[in-house]
Amino acid sequence: MKRILIYTIILVGLASCKSSQESEISAEAHLEEVNSWHQSQMEFLRSDESWLNLIGLHWLEYGTNSFGTGDVDLKIHAQDFPEEIGSFTLVNDKVYFEPVLEGVLLDGNKIQENILVFDLANGFDGHMEFMSLHWNIIKRGDGFAVRLRDLNAKDVLEFEGVDRFPVDLKWRVKAKFISYEPVKEVLITNVVGQVTPNASSGYVEFEIEGKQYRIDALANPDDLELFLMFADNTSGDQTYGGGRYMYVDRDFSTDEIILDFNKAYNPPCVYTSYATCPLPPRQNVLDLAITAGQRDFGKH
Repeated sequence: MKRILIYTIILVGLASCKSSQESEISAEAHLEEVNSWHQSQMEFLRSDESWLNLIGLHWLEYGTNSFGTGDVDLKIHAQDFPEEIGSFTLVNDKVYFEPVLEGVLLDGNKIQENILVFDLANGFDGHMEFMSLHWNIIKRGDGFAVRLRDLNAKDVLEFEGVDRFPVDLKWRVKAKFISYEPVKEVLITNVVGQVTPNASSGYVEFEIEGKQYRIDALANPDDLELFLMFADNTSGDQTYGGGRYMYVDRDFSTDEIILDFNKAYNPPCVYTSYATCPLPPRQNVLDLAITAGQRDFGKH
């Protein structure tokens, strides 16, 4: 099976989401570890790759698509930018861009003519910028879109952090990883209704207050990390209604997994309406209130 697409997308900027595999840890060491993880999360949200600076997700039509703030096909809803910057052309699953003014960069180099900016079949995904605008092409299902950022977006400049539950060692639990043989295909739906098959090499099983729970993990058999998407009884109230995410280290020498729900974090859709977040599958909706990790950001 192909490596799951959503796994690689959500991983960007979140390498510090890993959980310690030590079975035992002191409350003081645990607090320090989780606080360090949380700080790295906040640094990511202030970075150029933040979800907070997304100001547009423009779906391309085949043919030519004009781009700017004026009477164009792909309209930028922000001030202080030209009425037309250029145009995208989608043809044969490739995307080209032709600027109509000076100052547009592709991978740091000025461009002045029609040029290829995206060719997934050949592994080319160009990064473009103009003034404080940055954009690239993404593919979701059969569709192609321009993901647009403004590095000076108000949401970034005014960001003060994400609220979270108090760190509690209770929510750092031992679990077992149970393999699927063969690998199971899990259908994942995103917030815009697109459905994508994803590889699940197994599930994690754990106990809270005498009751057993399980979460299907998205990963291929040789992956060193498991990606977990789950919803619980706090979802839609204290936490985001579309669930939360976790990454968990996997040790192939044992079936023991450490789940630290203090490191459960929000999907990108909490911070912007211009993300296409995957949603937890039905079997990962838990009849349990997990009062640990990040709370809802309360905007989207």
